[in-house]
Amino acid sequence: MPLVQHRFKAMGGPCEISLWQSDERSSLPLLQVMEAEVRRLERKFSRFREDSLVCRLNRGELNGIGLDEETQGLMSFANHCYELSDGLFDLTIGALHRVWSFSGNQVPEEEAVQAALTKVGWPKLAWDGNAVNIRDSVAVDLGGLVKEFAVDRLVQILRDASVPGLVNLAGDIAASDVQPEQTPWTVAVCHPREPGAIAKVELKRGALATSGDYERYIETDTGRYCHLLRPDTGFPAQNGLCSVSVIAEQCIIAGSMSSIAMLKGESGLDWLQKVDLPYLAFDQALNASGTIKV
Repeated sequence: MPLVQHRFKAMGGPCEISLWQSDERSSLPLLQVMEAEVRRLERKFSRFREDSLVCRLNRGELNGIGLDEETQGLMSFANHCYELSDGLFDLTIGALHRVWSFSGNQVPEEEAVQAALTKVGWPKLAWDGNAVNIRDSVAVDLGGLVKEFAVDRLVQILRDASVPGLVNLAGDIAASDVQPEQTPWTVAVCHPREPGAIAKVELKRGALATSGDYERYIETDTGRYCHLLRPDTGFPAQNGLCSVSVIAEQCIIAGSMSSIAMLKGESGLDWLQKVDLPYLAFDQALNASGTIKV
């Protein structure tokens, strides 16, 4: 039985689905369904598509209208992460993303950051668990959850089909089951400072997600500024960590928890131990710590 691999680009990066099937031809319908699901979620939740649900939401077009069950689930999970992180994981940072484009090597002016901050704050959303009312020019950005949610959706498709496989959407990874003969999957943790892997981890079932200061960033004389924006200061997280990987049953949990840990900094590692999630962290000197066996 061959290992079939399917590669495509979506959600801002390379995607790969690996699965065990009797032959490559029989895997095509399943792979087509899985790629279509990724593209559906991208169309629905992308902040870069004017016709997406997120953009319509931010324009106020859906104010007071009950959201679909899928979107309600994401909003409820975002609310949970906001509370769990003491406000650091806040998906109303859309205004900050407009200021921090990370397309050049220039840090935005302090006045622009402070102006954007007035439009940030999860409590500014009138969210009742069913409908949202956008107020004070708040802009929701579900990008911190959607890719991981897509990984979980693909894993569920594999499990429904009783097919062992591995999903990798731009570094967010999950396995539906072990490989034949109970062999675990070997997945790479990206090196935060150079091409290639800094560590390899065995994964049987569940997900591994990594958050780091190397995915999107700018460097200036005053330091490295990454895409992980703090909703309290309006500036990127700058601390002793450069990468945190977390293993969890679901990728949406692994991804959000690794992001929260990075936003918290070195105290985030103690926090991960308290929430009892396996992790692997690298500091700015590339020293490793954590509970994941490599």
